Amino acid sequence: MTLEGRSWLVVGKEADGYYVEGSDDGECLVLSYARVDQAIREGRCMIVKPKDDEKRKALLDQTGGFEFFEQLPDQQKELVRFRLPIVLAILQMEDEGFKLTHQAMSKHSVSGAEGPIRKALRKRAREISQGPDAPETTRGGKVKASFVWPQGKTLRRYADLFAKFDRNPVVLADRDHRKGPCQKVGDGWLSETQEQFISYVINQWLDNRKPKLAPLVALAMTQFHVPASAIAQNFCFPSITTIRTRINGLPEGVKTIGRKGKRQAANLMGAGSTDIRALMFGEKVEMDQHYLSLFTDGSGLVQVCEVDPNTVSAELAENEIARIWLHYMEDIATRLPLAWVVAKSADADHSHALLRMATRDKTKEKVRYGCKRDPAPPAGLLLTSADNGTATRNGSVYASQLGINAMVMTSRTYHATDKPYVESGFGTLQWQVLNHYAGYAGSRPGELEGYDPKQAAELTHDEIYGIITRYMIDERPFRSHGGTGMFRATPWQKFAEVKENYGEIEAPDPMARCMHLGVKREASTTPDGVKVFNLPFNSTALQRFADGKSKRVTVHLDPDFPQEVYITAEGTTEVMKATLSMTAFNDLNLEEILDLIEAVVKDNPKLRELHAQHFSEALERRARESGFFPDSRAPSSYRKIEHLQKLADRHSQVAIRPAMRTGMTASPGAIMNRSGNAPAFQVGRSEGSPGGATQPNTITPKSTTFTPIKDSKL
Repeated sequence: MTLEGRSWLVVGKEADGYYVEGSDDGECLVLSYARVDQAIREGRCMIVKPKDDEKRKALLDQTGGFEFFEQLPDQQKELVRFRLPIVLAILQMEDEGFKLTHQAMSKHSVSGAEGPIRKALRKRAREISQGPDAPETTRGGKVKASFVWPQGKTLRRYADLFAKFDRNPVVLADRDHRKGPCQKVGDGWLSETQEQFISYVINQWLDNRKPKLAPLVALAMTQFHVPASAIAQNFCFPSITTIRTRINGLPEGVKTIGRKGKRQAANLMGAGSTDIRALMFGEKVEMDQHYLSLFTDGSGLVQVCEVDPNTVSAELAENEIARIWLHYMEDIATRLPLAWVVAKSADADHSHALLRMATRDKTKEKVRYGCKRDPAPPAGLLLTSADNGTATRNGSVYASQLGINAMVMTSRTYHATDKPYVESGFGTLQWQVLNHYAGYAGSRPGELEGYDPKQAAELTHDEIYGIITRYMIDERPFRSHGGTGMFRATPWQKFAEVKENYGEIEAPDPMARCMHLGVKREASTTPDGVKVFNLPFNSTALQRFADGKSKRVTVHLDPDFPQEVYITAEGTTEVMKATLSMTAFNDLNLEEILDLIEAVVKDNPKLRELHAQHFSEALERRARESGFFPDSRAPSSYRKIEHLQKLADRHSQVAIRPAMRTGMTASPGAIMNRSGNAPAFQVGRSEGSPGGATQPNTITPKSTTFTPIKDSKL
């Protein structure tokens, strides 16, 4: 019994079900009667009787593994078509009472004449086949096998086989493929040592370094140990043809894993995906980056410039001719292209731009690049799938997706089944679009031997983006799609069906887009508002918050819609909105504004140099005629700082109270001290002369008080 793809052997019956044993693992359990009966009604269970199983094994043994007529080769099918009417005619005539012996169904052994039974048999076979009789002779020089009417013994054998195996026409085919010795490989064909050498070589050949077979065999002969018993039997190494034949007989999966590794084998040999992974528009999207096989002009602006042939290098300048990255996002439910961005690198900034493009209207791209159809509408993102590349595996991109209520699923690199839909789109773009333009580099290094893509590059970044945009809007959504769940419908047909039956994920509002998918910059408020990217923004709410002071704020700007920004400040719960004060930029996005400013600055550099020279001359004349600036060669032009320093020192002097003792004389009031300790200095005698007065001890401030006067001074 085969139930739900698993084989069981029914051992017996229990009170509540069938007692079964697993044919593969020997697991024993009881399957309820209700479960088995329901599976039989639903076609999920197949019952095979032991007798039928034995008949099937006998049939496979008879035919060499063929069970159905469709499995036979075309040559054998033709032989069966000739033999089957004859066998059916034999069985019909026997049912009608004819006695068909070997002799009656054979030609005369001498004259070759046919008897009445054989003639009747040929006539009945012709009626059954409803066509010409089977050819009896073969054309000379014909290689194709032809059918020749056999003798009666062979016809009887065909009829018996046909009846024995329940009228299965497969048994009427020839068994030429089973002719020859019945020995297995390794049993009598080659010696045990030769088989061991073949296994030794094949094991070394199954290596990720992909060694060549011929040098591998030559080296293996020098390292293989031949036992003495094999030498006594006149051992010789098997030929490389024998080894190559044995390698060709290996399963393809074994060779792929051994030579290319497990990771590549998962992509080449792994089972495909047949599940429908999304039903709503925006329910699941896949995003990835691809290095385009096309060389473009790196600048996109300067196409012709003057060079000196004597000094210019023969090599191309850096980024003059370069390949670019394509960032791409696709909806899984409808296969509609949601966003595409070309860039010089695969980084987080361009991943943010890809997310912004998927969630906004793309009419500007349609008008700018001359598309005739409408692009995909803005999509809400419920689940985004991407590999762990540097462009998507970073905190800012993950935070942006979580901020707009999108779940993030990281796919494994080099596992194509994790995100098969967006990967297949890159190959379609390359073979249907890119390989027809100048600068195509091929799908692998060295593929275009006689073509130099760098020298032939002539497309700018904007031109290749326009080509891709027209393909994503006018071609791809209107092409019949044979992917899983599409059933040959176009992406726009599938979008109409999905929108009617399942709906779509609502796109994020402008504020959520700006706060989570936009860019943010720190700025300070002024009476004119705030400035980011040298663009002024102002509003009443912002001025009310600033209150005439300079305050630090964070400005959130959507590069696709820079006409409005959202402003937050630390410690403030209000999210303020400000508008672009310069109305000349109202119809442009941030990239176009910056390109316009840069183009104006860089326009006609020689004229700017001339204007700068005129301005410098006028400035010099005005400074000279004003008389304000003295001659820089005169020393007096450099003495003002020294003079001002002296004045500053004079003004900075402060009056100081003198110390109580200033020298070897008595302090004021101490000269009349009657204690005799007053330090009087005798005039006319030097301080260190002999016989001079000795210097008294120093009197502390506490001893400089008068003693009470008891006697009259008079």
